[in-house]
Amino acid sequence: MKKSLFLLAILLVATACQNEFEDNYTAATSAEELVIMGYSSAEESRTSFGNPTASEIPFLWSKGDCIWLGASKSEALEDDASLAYFSFKAGTGTVGDGHVFYNMTNYSEYAKVLATQSADGNLGNDGDFGYAKLDKYGTFYLSHKTAYLWFDTKSNDVDMPLLSSITLSTEGITIAGEREYDFLAGEGGKWTDKTSNPSSSVTLNFEGGKQLQSANEGVMAAMVLLPAKVGGTELTITYTFANGKIFTETKSPKNDFVVGGTQRIATTISKSDLKDPEPDHGGDDEANYTLRVLTFEDEDAKFEPHECEFYYAMLGQMDYVWIETWSDYIPRDGQYGNGHGSYEWYDEGNTELAFVKPTIDTWWGISGHAGISDYVGTDEDINNFADDNLLFQIDLQAYNVEGGANGSKNFCSQYGYLDPEEYATIYSPEGVLPGLQFMDGEARVIDHMFVTNTTYAYAIITRGECDFGGSYEYNDESTFKIVAYGYDSFDDTEPTTTEFYLLNTDKRIVTDWTEWDLSVLGEVVRVEFNLVACYEGYGRYGLVIPAYFAYDDVAVRFPIE
Repeated sequence: MKKSLFLLAILLVATACQNEFEDNYTAATSAEELVIMGYSSAEESRTSFGNPTASEIPFLWSKGDCIWLGASKSEALEDDASLAYFSFKAGTGTVGDGHVFYNMTNYSEYAKVLATQSADGNLGNDGDFGYAKLDKYGTFYLSHKTAYLWFDTKSNDVDMPLLSSITLSTEGITIAGEREYDFLAGEGGKWTDKTSNPSSSVTLNFEGGKQLQSANEGVMAAMVLLPAKVGGTELTITYTFANGKIFTETKSPKNDFVVGGTQRIATTISKSDLKDPEPDHGGDDEANYTLRVLTFEDEDAKFEPHECEFYYAMLGQMDYVWIETWSDYIPRDGQYGNGHGSYEWYDEGNTELAFVKPTIDTWWGISGHAGISDYVGTDEDINNFADDNLLFQIDLQAYNVEGGANGSKNFCSQYGYLDPEEYATIYSPEGVLPGLQFMDGEARVIDHMFVTNTTYAYAIITRGECDFGGSYEYNDESTFKIVAYGYDSFDDTEPTTTEFYLLNTDKRIVTDWTEWDLSVLGEVVRVEFNLVACYEGYGRYGLVIPAYFAYDDVAVRFPIE
């Protein structure tokens, strides 16, 4: 990390002159190399953070740091240093008009402040973000655009257990998520207005545990946060220890979280202050509710027979189907009824969950749908449909499974997402996401559901082909996930969130039914689902990976009278 840094850009090439870089920001080509050298007057590396003042942490260059020039990323520093050399490989080309980014989460123009951070040394660096622009001499002053919360946490007890994590929770205020920095908008640039995957809490984890200090010995730990208006509100801080005990406190900061600023929370914890956490749905609390499960199986259907309106957008036609069982929702004239369709359903008399179409539809009529299915797919299906360029017709298939979850037959295929870019709002208009809601208006806890990939999504991830908008090739940094937003009322505008990775950075693609805990959302009347990919997962027209996932066996808690 770094703060208050002065850098000199130099071009190490015998045939190029210094003025060429200063005037045009043109990097060397072929075997030549661009090197940027950074100076700092501070003496200590980031691993010890320098000597903190009452209000800030000195950030210095350290091992593993990189910078970006436009879309070109430097090599990582090999050692801690106050004098740092950042090198760029040959072929860098024109270097983004001199725009310099510091970003620990891959893409240069985005800050991805994670709701779960891993302390690297003392600082959770998952999201730290800075920006500057080279002047005509090739120098710049890096300005950090994220905020920081420094935990000055101590204990006088010598037998204090190790600290496992610190969780900061706000009153529904977004302090983590993905935000873009618009460096072209005025002097110094600014954040865009929209935050993807917002979270109102951040957890900082200490691998192996952290020993609390007994006196002021420097920075114990610090979080990276998005700027947020928290002044005058209440912040809840939960300290979790290796023995399972917790300590919880409430703070009311006077100031907001501001760009580049650091706030300090000083706390002394005694061993006698530690408490057992509140029980969850295990133990004695288990007897307070029973689970009702939405299975999509015919024998569990409790709704009254009714007529359902199907709309097949690609055919431009309406159809009406008489529904007596869940299987009656499944189209039998092709994988998706000869074209994408949209309809509603309601698990009346059981979980009371319903899929209700969003009020705004996209140009092809499916801003969201949840199609009941018993179709499953294999690699052979992928190859057969790919030969005819009809991969989209396998969107009702769950991939590589025998049927629904827990040995059942039916399940549900969900579509819908919200693009992070304005150009793709035709696919999913601003603020419109499909989801589930309780039709009787009662807020309840959705305990869990089982999810897996569809054949369509799996095909695009692994083959790198796409029906619309480009190609895709996953790598070690690729991700594809479901984000759930829980609303405790129909007027709620600050949802709680949780997420599930269908593809993670270990290149693990989910290909079996996997339980997803949704109880962390609390009591909700509605849950919306968004499909989100890493930067490479978006093309000219939006999300390249198909925004589908399959789910089954949605369990809802009902209090025992």
